[in-house]
Amino acid sequence: MANVFTIDGGGDKFAYASVKNGKVILLKTFHSPTSIDGLKGQILKVAHGGLKKYDGMGIAIAGVVQNNETIIQSPNLHWLDTINLKEWSQNAFGIKCWVTNDLEAAGIGELKEGELQGVRCGIIDTISTGLGGCTIIRIPGAKEVVIPGEPGHMVNFGLQGPLCGCGKFGCNEARYSGGAIRRRVKQLFGDQIPSGMDPCRFLDQEADKGRPWALQLYKEVGEGIGLGWANTLNRNGWIEKIVYMGKFGVYGMKHMRPHIEEVIQIGAMFSHHKDISIVQSSLWPNGAHIGAAAIFEEHEV
Repeated sequence: MANVFTIDGGGDKFAYASVKNGKVILLKTFHSPTSIDGLKGQILKVAHGGLKKYDGMGIAIAGVVQNNETIIQSPNLHWLDTINLKEWSQNAFGIKCWVTNDLEAAGIGELKEGELQGVRCGIIDTISTGLGGCTIIRIPGAKEVVIPGEPGHMVNFGLQGPLCGCGKFGCNEARYSGGAIRRRVKQLFGDQIPSGMDPCRFLDQEADKGRPWALQLYKEVGEGIGLGWANTLNRNGWIEKIVYMGKFGVYGMKHMRPHIEEVIQIGAMFSHHKDISIVQSSLWPNGAHIGAAAIFEEHEV
């Protein structure tokens, strides 16, 4: 089995790991770089100057990826837009590289080792700085299909609303993602948030204390996420399970779940979706590393 250097890159952080035989060893996590030179610098810090001990590199990035090499658009990492990361990695480090959408990689990880084992069709979404997702379909006698998507850029309430990082108005990501809620909480309660505390953790703390404003905000977010999931379920009657991941979703689900489930109960058309299983990823935060390594091995080993 290959020893693969993997990167899971999102709008808030980049996590670096080595993966061999499906085992993930997390090496380092940094705040997301702001340039391609910054990415190179982080890689060199983690790899102590080189990548010669690795068979290759697997990169999972939040954004639209073409042909496992080029970032078409990354709404929260615009410095990556149009960059061919596969070619860049080979030129910068002399190492083979395959690039994929981060949720496509996480979906492959869940198929192999996580909550989507044995599931005919399921979705996995991240509720984090952004909102990303993919659909998996398993057909007996055929190869599993992992379909990346951008659910955060669905529009539930028309083209009005806050400006999204993708350049559109009204996207769900601009309303309900951890990044959007972080900005709202900071704007409303910035002077009350302890120095150095993430505004989303302040929201969790206040919701745990039963503060009405915090519970109402989580209700709004839960209803928005629930509506997005209900719409997805109504487009695909095969879906058997929803898997979620991402720091904002994992920490806040206890406050959002009742509202998500209520909206799905009301909005889902298929009877078997009324009480669909909604579970946290058992691989988070390592699933994308497993998937990124698997994609590299599929093409290079």
